[in-house]
Amino acid sequence: MIRIDYDRCDNCNVCWQACLAMVIDRGPVVRPEGETLCIECGHCYAVCPRGAITVLGYEEEEARELPAERPVSPEAMMRLLRGRRSCRGFRKGAEVPDEVLQGMIEAASVAPSAHNSRPLKAYVFRDPRTIEDMRRRTLAYYRRMARIFNTPIFAAAWRLCGLDEEEHRILSGAFLMITDPSRDRDVLFYDAPCLLVITAPRLNSMAQGDAWLASENAVLYAETAGVGTCFNGFLIMAANWDRRLLRIMGIPWKERVVGALMVGHAKSEWKREAPRRTIPVKRR
Repeated sequence: MIRIDYDRCDNCNVCWQACLAMVIDRGPVVRPEGETLCIECGHCYAVCPRGAITVLGYEEEEARELPAERPVSPEAMMRLLRGRRSCRGFRKGAEVPDEVLQGMIEAASVAPSAHNSRPLKAYVFRDPRTIEDMRRRTLAYYRRMARIFNTPIFAAAWRLCGLDEEEHRILSGAFLMITDPSRDRDVLFYDAPCLLVITAPRLNSMAQGDAWLASENAVLYAETAGVGTCFNGFLIMAANWDRRLLRIMGIPWKERVVGALMVGHAKSEWKREAPRRTIPVKRR
């Protein structure tokens, strides 16, 4: 809910124009049903030229004025995006500073959220013993999956269901790759000293998208701080089917793991952008 300070308000009505939830009527005045309609998105607060609006419940939050010019140019942003790499090799013993992790979580917290509901939670794993327990349990899950996926009966059932055969081939190979006992290095977490996991309510479909957006915000922030990250889909899938793994992680079953990031300092220093094809576009 919001409050308007009429000693400051000059009746420009830009808040009314910005309020798509129709909490504010022309005047401006808050509608009687405003408390029910307001999603606390803060549009009215952010657009008011006189600082006449307060979002109740956020009075203690620090709010900074925006600069007249964009803080990042389109060219600089594109260079950041093109230069970012998924890190699959982390320096052992190189801890991630607390301020970087806090910045990643703050960046995740300001990502778009359906109806501004923001039902996400973040879990940070830095204890080597816990990470090793997670690794062992995840690999145990995929050893079972590798046995199932590589049976002729399962492959036939996959085809009968009309699922993508190429996806089946990729998954079968990936499960065998990460569980291959002959490998002498960690090909699941790549020795990452830290894991950042973002969850959403299991039965809230809109929140799943919120969590992906939040995770990407965290990744981009880490890139500006010189810290490497990589999404870990293996952990996501295993955690959402294996209750024992969730217990190791301290995550209740009512939450779904949506974003899982390995975080640390990269072993390699990238020298140039990797080539990428632009997504095909159809214009009508």
